[in-house]
Amino acid sequence: MVVLWILVLLTALATEFAFSMRTEVNTTRNYKEDVESYFLAKAGINLAFAEIFQDARFHSIHNEYGFIFGKPQAQKTTPEQEIQEPPDEANEDFSIINRTGIPLGSGTVSYRITDENGKANINRVTRETLVKILGASGIEIGENRDVIADSILDWIDKDNDHKLNGAENDYYQNLSPPYSAKNDFFDSIDELLKVRGITEEILHGTPEDEVGDGSHRVYLGLDKFFTVQNVLSFNPNTADPAILPVYFDANQVEAILAKRAEKGFYNDSLSSHFKIECTGKINGSRTKHTIVAIVQKFGGSGQSTLLIRYWNDNAVQS
Repeated sequence: MVVLWILVLLTALATEFAFSMRTEVNTTRNYKEDVESYFLAKAGINLAFAEIFQDARFHSIHNEYGFIFGKPQAQKTTPEQEIQEPPDEANEDFSIINRTGIPLGSGTVSYRITDENGKANINRVTRETLVKILGASGIEIGENRDVIADSILDWIDKDNDHKLNGAENDYYQNLSPPYSAKNDFFDSIDELLKVRGITEEILHGTPEDEVGDGSHRVYLGLDKFFTVQNVLSFNPNTADPAILPVYFDANQVEAILAKRAEKGFYNDSLSSHFKIECTGKINGSRTKHTIVAIVQKFGGSGQSTLLIRYWNDNAVQS
């Protein structure tokens, strides 16, 4: 009996040791692959930097090719030169760049470039523009829209006196858990979730699987319309179609959308703030790592510099 009990004990110890070793091996492998995928993502960020550094005639978002950089105007040539060097008729306005599944080392890199110049700066927006954008995003006319508009302005202003439909400390201190109104600029768009009346669905939009069921109102997502970056110019080439009526009349909106559908851009507008989302993935593994960055571009004609305005090297990919 003693021998049997000893064998049972040794078996239990061996099983526990084997399980612990397997767990350690898996943990080590996962850590190794996560580090590799992180540096793959960083490599993709640098690929995006290289694109943004280049001189461009315009920036736009193409329905098929994603973010595009317009080719700079070529120097004037003589008729003889034009005959010898015919233009690239197939793609004379912009370059097409593959940003998906780029092989690199032991994995692949995929990245996406968007910009912030097609959005409104929420820290500088007027109430009139704010109400228009809230309506464009799907928030119904009436008290709810006024509550959100006034509460956003109350969150930014320096005092504790709430506007007619707004909210200050007297409202937020009664929540669970309680907190105070910031009374300062937003540092990130996600901070809007702290403002009275704003939900995850209002901020990020109605999930795609719920859009067509008709059971409730559809929200486009305020994060498509607002930025916290100090953008000084609006780019109609990259703006969501729903925000265009806020800045342009109906005829201009129609012209902008027609040009964008026809050739991929409306005019020669350039952006200054770019958002990069890059994911590194290990071959044969589910391990992947996503980095999100926002950069501001200064200068041009070979003298460009980039300033990182936002960096999240552990972004959660939806």
